[in-house]
This record gives sequence, structure tokens and C-alpha cells, in this order.
Amino acid sequence: MARQTQQTRQPITATVEAVNERGIKIGGTWHNYSRYADGAIDRTAQVGDTVQVELTSTGWVRALRIVQRAAQQNGQAAPSAAGVSAAPRALDAEQYARLRAVEIASPVAAQYAQSAGEYLQTLAALANWIALYITEGDPLENGR
Repeated sequence: MARQTQQTRQPITATVEAVNERGIKIGGTWHNYSRYADGAIDRTAQVGDTVQVELTSTGWVRALRIVQRAAQQNGQAAPSAAGVSAAPRALDAEQYARLRAVEIASPVAAQYAQSAGEYLQTLAALANWIALYITEGDPLENGR
């Protein structure tokens, strides 16, 4: 059987999201290594590495070159943003109430707002009222 030639697209540069023995995941999509790549694939790519990839028209990896290795820290990949802690920050009761209020108010504000500015105004008003309700009880019963 004759080997079919597949047109190669322009090379793209992306960050590796996942890797296994058969391919890599970039841009949210898995791409398998082509067996017809003739050794042009660097299979040492790891998660977080920046790679330059040539894909066939059907999405197979025809060539892969590592542009930049992911920074390593104690044998593990370094955090993607400087100063970002892996441990979540502890919230006090008021901060938690505000966060929860914004979470509750956001879909309501999005449904009724006609513009981004109106969305932010509606969100702020609803979140303030909900946060007050969470922290101090029903504001309508307290005469506010």
C-alpha cells in the first residue's frame, strides 16, 4: 500500500498541557504522533514546555521541537505566575460573605444588564444587599 502524503500546516507554538507515550495535548486538544514523522519529533516534551509543532491537516504531529523547557523547582514544575501561592488564602467571615454574595448576584446581574457598565452597577448593588443580608440578617426586617 502506498504511503499517503498529508499536507502540513504552518508550525504553531504552544504550551504542552499533557503528554503520554502516543501524543501531546496543546490548546485543549490531543494530537497523536505521526508514525511517518521520520524522527522529527522530540518525545522528551513535558507538561509546561513551550513547543513548536507542525500538524498535518488531520491533526497528527508531524514535527515537534522544544522551544523552552518549563522551569523546574524541587523536581516539580514552577508556578505559572510569580508570587502566586499554591495554598488558598484563608478568608475571614466578611470576605467570605462578599465573595459568596458576588457569586450569587452575578448570574442575576448578567440576565438583566444591557451593557458592561450596567452589569457592574447591578452586580455591586445586588452583592452589597446580599452581603448585608448574610452578615446582619434581613435588612427589610431591621428597618433599613
